[in-house]
Amino acid sequence: MEELGKKLDKRNRETFSKEERDSLYITETNVLHDINELRSGEEKDFTDHIEKIKEEALEEEVLFSSEEFDIFGGMTEDKTKINILGNTKHREIKKSKFRILDINKETKNEQYIETLKNVMNYIESGIEKSEIGVKLNVFFASTGALNNQKYSILYINPQNALDTLKDQDKINLYNIKVSEKTKGVALTNIIYYDNNNVTLPLGMDVTDKVLLDLSKLKLEPNKQKLFRINQEVNDIEVKTKIICVYEYTVMEE
Repeated sequence: MEELGKKLDKRNRETFSKEERDSLYITETNVLHDINELRSGEEKDFTDHIEKIKEEALEEEVLFSSEEFDIFGGMTEDKTKINILGNTKHREIKKSKFRILDINKETKNEQYIETLKNVMNYIESGIEKSEIGVKLNVFFASTGALNNQKYSILYINPQNALDTLKDQDKINLYNIKVSEKTKGVALTNIIYYDNNNVTLPLGMDVTDKVLLDLSKLKLEPNKQKLFRINQEVNDIEVKTKIICVYEYTVMEE
């Protein structure tokens, strides 16, 4: 996994523009839901979510001094600050969805939608020019049916997918087998960090996530399995969790 992560990260750095990397990072955030909504083509009002994003931004301001972070002006990069990623030191700044989306006090629905459209265009171009490059099983957990009409974040480690719904008693776990030629993007280190100081280590040290546009993939169902797992709640109580696994293979055109 370590060598695979380095290989994919090196390719992502060579393949994507900064705008594409920034936009691909947005798919990792809670803004992905809005992007998928916008893809439906219906008129959307994201005002409530815009206000929540502004609240998030104000809460995050607490993590930084006023010199480092001004939510309505951007983050000042400290090029001397040392961070650790994959046991390697670096001096890079993690990406901020607030900066990428240009969120400010005056952001309204129309401006937000235009920004999302631009982000969506860069996501499209990023996915189109990128192939997974290796045979993988990637996993997505849901309480409902697989929605194959949207961008989806999947995990290489099935346990990480299950952990997104760890409080649910019944989970559908979708196992999608991708090939070397499958269009998609592994979310490697360069997707999460800028690399202005050229000190960012190669790899997939932040996450094991993969972005797929399921609307453009032909999924062939293979088989399904059902597991019951007993989990200890306390010394006297045991809870049974049901996991339904659905396997699909991506069929190349």
